[in-house]
Amino acid sequence: MRAVPSDIAAKGMTFTLCGMRSLALILALCDPGEALLNSTLWVQRAAEYRASALQSYAIARQTLDAALPSSQPAAVVLDLDETALDNSRFAARQLVQGKTFTFGDDWTAWVNESASAAVPGALEFISYAQSRGVTPVYITNRTTIHKAPTLVNLQQLGMPVSEETLIVRDDASTDKTARRNAVAARYRILLYLGDAMGDFPADGDVPKIVVPNPMYGSWEKAELRPAALPLLPSRSPCDDSRSGKTSR
Repeated sequence: MRAVPSDIAAKGMTFTLCGMRSLALILALCDPGEALLNSTLWVQRAAEYRASALQSYAIARQTLDAALPSSQPAAVVLDLDETALDNSRFAARQLVQGKTFTFGDDWTAWVNESASAAVPGALEFISYAQSRGVTPVYITNRTTIHKAPTLVNLQQLGMPVSEETLIVRDDASTDKTARRNAVAARYRILLYLGDAMGDFPADGDVPKIVVPNPMYGSWEKAELRPAALPLLPSRSPCDDSRSGKTSR
């Protein structure tokens, strides 16, 4: 068995490694770019991701139909990033630079490009909601400096949006409660769509639909729960397993 190199052990890892393959796995886990690889490929290439996103929006359409007609102005509330907007190209850009998915200067530069794509099914659902007289309202944790290029991005994709229906974050808190309440004061909310639990109210009976996002989220900070490593059978270093003979 190969001992863990000291630089890895210093980071609190106490694994023992059987061969270079396991070592490569641990090193990959330490590389923030490598950590994005599978999740970004899944979003960009997997038929299962597309099917999951389309399924979410098909359920949203059925839910909207079941809630209509409404006696007061109605709305659907959507998160933006990884709910309506696909930022996997930004994730891939970060990946090739050995970076992780962060919301700092690199993110602001990406938002300013107004280049996010639509999540599969999002544009069709949002357009359908508008055709039924339902207002799409976007509550996003993009900030006030991101609002103008985000409006451009949504308009270029053909998503119905206005200054009033794009609600960004104007303070340090990412809590969406106050913004949701402000929308609920103006509209009957028929459903919420998001990719994280913070996109939904904790209570109430308004339907909540989750769109898959494997690239980032609160789960990144969770503790890994590995299965116990199997015990290797003890063997004398002089055992000749090929001949079945043991030297003494």
